[in-house]
Amino acid sequence: MTTLRDSQVELLADAFQALANPHRLRILYRLAQGPHCVCELASVLGLKKALTSKYLAQLQEAGLVHSRKSGVTVSYELTAPCVLSMCDCTLDSIVKTKRGRIEEADTD
Repeated sequence: MTTLRDSQVELLADAFQALANPHRLRILYRLAQGPHCVCELASVLGLKKALTSKYLAQLQEAGLVHSRKSGVTVSYELTAPCVLSMCDCTLDSIVKTKRGRIEEADTD
């Protein structure tokens, strides 16, 4: 197992904190489909543009997305698609664990 420096632990904690919001997770999963501007994300996710911009800024600060400006349009992209693989893996594990607990409780 790798030993992490304090600065690395802080970076990971910041990234996981950014993931700890359902709207930000939905934004990341939408960005997995390709770059989107704030207005597209806000529309698809049913959020206000200002709130969507705030969430994108938080994700960018955590290093999970980056922006590209083209004229007056700013598009956002994932910087680390592997984060979504980790989320998928974690979700699968949680579902299996909880399913096992529910099945055990049903047999008691």
